Amino acid sequence: MKKRVILINPPLYFFSGKPKILDVTVPPLGLLYLASFINRELKGFRAEVIDVGVDGYSLAELGLLVKRKKPFVVGLTSMTPQLQGTVELAEYLKRNFKNLKIFLGGPHLSADPDFINRFGDIFDYGITGEAEKTFSEALVALASGKKIPKLLNGEIVLDLDQIPFPDKKLIKREKYSDYESIIFSRGCPYHCYFCSRPSISRRVRYRSVANLIKEIKSTYQYSRGKIDFQDDTFTLNKEKVMEFCGEVERQKLKLRWRCNTRIDLVDDQLLEAMKKAGCELIHFGIEAGNERIRREVVNKGKFTNKQIYQVIGLCKKFKIKFGGYFIIGHPGEGKKELLQTKKMILNSGIDLVGLSIPTPFPGSKLYQLAKERGVINEEKIDQFARKELGEGYMGNYPLLISEKVSREYVFNLMKEINRKFYLNWHTFWQRFIQDITSFSRLKQDFFDLVSLALRGISSRKPYAEPDKKTLS
Repeated sequence: MKKRVILINPPLYFFSGKPKILDVTVPPLGLLYLASFINRELKGFRAEVIDVGVDGYSLAELGLLVKRKKPFVVGLTSMTPQLQGTVELAEYLKRNFKNLKIFLGGPHLSADPDFINRFGDIFDYGITGEAEKTFSEALVALASGKKIPKLLNGEIVLDLDQIPFPDKKLIKREKYSDYESIIFSRGCPYHCYFCSRPSISRRVRYRSVANLIKEIKSTYQYSRGKIDFQDDTFTLNKEKVMEFCGEVERQKLKLRWRCNTRIDLVDDQLLEAMKKAGCELIHFGIEAGNERIRREVVNKGKFTNKQIYQVIGLCKKFKIKFGGYFIIGHPGEGKKELLQTKKMILNSGIDLVGLSIPTPFPGSKLYQLAKERGVINEEKIDQFARKELGEGYMGNYPLLISEKVSREYVFNLMKEINRKFYLNWHTFWQRFIQDITSFSRLKQDFFDLVSLALRGISSRKPYAEPDKKTLS
């Protein structure tokens, strides 16, 4: 009999025992990689994946499932916004299954490793970073009666071709986006001040193009060639991307794909090759319309506004949609700089915009700055995790907003930009045509439209009205 390992992606939080989520379109790739690795490498174990928000399990239903399956261990992953759901689920499992061993992993623990000690009564072990090799070794050790440390540092996988593809049969694939989520690389070398990614892994590794193409072909039954690359910076290695695009053309693969990258990592030649290979949308992290804010505060690099407009023009030339992502209210950002961002969003010809407010996650420079200013610390993180700051992520997790403007000004600006950008016939019609084949996406579009009209904020965004004491 194989020992069962249940890997769980918790919701944001539980309300009266029921899971609450924002928007789930991307499968939990980290857990799927981990489960697939265990199932291939460890003959005496069988890993399963539960995505609580998508599966809709209540705490009681999860309890019944654990009781029936009798797992050897349970593993939970957690980003910072999920901490309430993660802690509540772990408390529930410990209360009802006292001998059950619970592992914690994921981005939050990687950035805040002491969290495992502060919540040591409900989490038995923690793993930071990439977990495939380390978690598998821990399972074997526990099964043989050996002791392992409370906190383990995950060993990164150097050769990504050596790990199996994430097994989508472990989830209810039809409940996610019809675009297949795939990664070409792991790691990011940059130090954007709001990002905690460097605390997980800065070492960049790419899969071989042959390995990537093999996975893409294996996903046709779900995606029919529609791919959403989840890499932090897809075009970091231009030669690799050009090789991929060339292979797509050589094999005459019919793909439609999206990716994320930076303004200073694309050019005319690369964009032309990407378009020929099926690229239809690129998400660019711009963060601010003011060059000083980007360079000195965000640490985004030295690309200029002129370069941004040039890349927008190149994307239009090759008929690739341009998604621009911005943060408003950076430390030290005044009304003049904010209006530059507004002007860029509304007048540059961007096709899609994502607007956020500085959120200090552990592991980031922004977190350290917010900590120095008394906005957040480990105690507040724990209070948030225990729901002592309020139930849910929306409006309860602390933000760090520029001291030069009021929080009301930033929220009102966000509403104004969102409404002017999205509440128009052209944008509505584009979204309708894009999503017409999916009832779930049309439903989400409707909720977004209502939320934008009433609140000025997308229904997918975790921002509440600026009247909370946690907002600064």
